[in-house]
Amino acid sequence: MLERTGKKTFTIMVSRSPYDSRNSESALKFCYAALEAGHAINQVFFYQSGVHCASSFITPPSDELNMHNEWVTLNTKYNIKLNVCNTAASRRGIVNEDTSLSTNINVNKPFIMTGLSDYFSALNSGEVNVQF
Repeated sequence: MLERTGKKTFTIMVSRSPYDSRNSESALKFCYAALEAGHAINQVFFYQSGVHCASSFITPPSDELNMHNEWVTLNTKYNIKLNVCNTAASRRGIVNEDTSLSTNINVNKPFIMTGLSDYFSALNSGEVNVQF
């Protein structure tokens, strides 16, 4: 949404796995750049294979970015909502305490399982949509 100050509010979608491409890293860098420029981010929505960013089971080698931890750091620093599509997540074994049939939980706060309706609501409010 373009405000009188020229500042925008963004809704970000990440749809690729964090280690199959650089989409997640690019999205993260975009978020920091936008926030440092004074813009706002309503939410980051993880969709399709992007839901893997929410998995706490990610354990990359020590010389690679841990994208899960990087998103948690963004949330901690700027209180950005990290929404995960529950349908896409359940299809890929990404589960929280509400959706797991066992004790193997790999999604915890600040990631929130939600539906596409939250993403579309943000778009309907006039926010700028950026997809990675």
